[in-house]
Amino acid sequence: MCRAKLKFKPLIDPMGETADMQNLDSATMITASREGGYTAELSPSWEIWGPQGGYLAAVALRAAGSEMGRARPASMNAHFVGAGTSGPVEVAVETNRSTRVATSVTVTVAQESDRGMRTLLVATVWGVDDDLPGLAHQRAGLPLDPMSPDGVPSAEERMAASGATWPHPFWRNLESRPVLWIDDWDNRKDQAPRELNWYRFVDGETFDDPWVDAGRVLVVLDVDAWGCAVRANEGELEHFAPTIELTVRFIGDARGHRWLLGDAESPVSSAGLVAHSGIVWTPDGAIVATGGSTLLCRPAARRPDSAIQ
Repeated sequence: MCRAKLKFKPLIDPMGETADMQNLDSATMITASREGGYTAELSPSWEIWGPQGGYLAAVALRAAGSEMGRARPASMNAHFVGAGTSGPVEVAVETNRSTRVATSVTVTVAQESDRGMRTLLVATVWGVDDDLPGLAHQRAGLPLDPMSPDGVPSAEERMAASGATWPHPFWRNLESRPVLWIDDWDNRKDQAPRELNWYRFVDGETFDDPWVDAGRVLVVLDVDAWGCAVRANEGELEHFAPTIELTVRFIGDARGHRWLLGDAESPVSSAGLVAHSGIVWTPDGAIVATGGSTLLCRPAARRPDSAIQ
């Protein structure tokens, strides 16, 4: 975040409130259309540089689950191919293959623009049945001891001393408790490109529908990709980097766990691309998802929420 030379547009009022906040369930609601496929309404409450990538993917994931009728998602690979805005979208789902225990579909999210329909996202999704037999192991070591958000100050508490507020409506949907924190962002030094953040959706909800609840995992896994990469680049930034690809493997079940730990790293960035890998943990030490993303660097002057002073 290039605070020295970029002036943020006032997306949030000084009291930190936004109108018409929606929880993830209502914000990803889909409706079957008469022509086939689905429609949805992207909520302005979930914007960062436009609709947040994990949130947009959650809308597509929910349509995939509705179409295939499987018990739970197994994986998703999403390509973000167009910049969208809050408002209505059309969601098409096409079945690639269906077996006795699993189904693969392709989901396309498109939006009307002044040049006609514009594709925002194309994703492939596997869904599977419950209680499948197979291997069982988890070898990854716990990133924290203890695995608990208790005693970790919230981002709001850390920001209060400087009078800062979140610059985007999206952040009002989450309570964030960052384990790794930079007090003086503008004068930060080069450091390990890693983020460890506890997240709780502010309504405190988890969802019985595994396709809806998996949307929480998508949001958490996607949101720290840029932050961990920036940590390895000190000083003022000349670029920002939107996500162009997000891959998630839904290995566990996050339902019933109000807090999720996002464990994100960016091992390398080069030639205009940023690589990110992530794990989502529950407080009892279980991995519920692994994945990562690719980000494409663009000039900071083109960042949608800023203007050069």
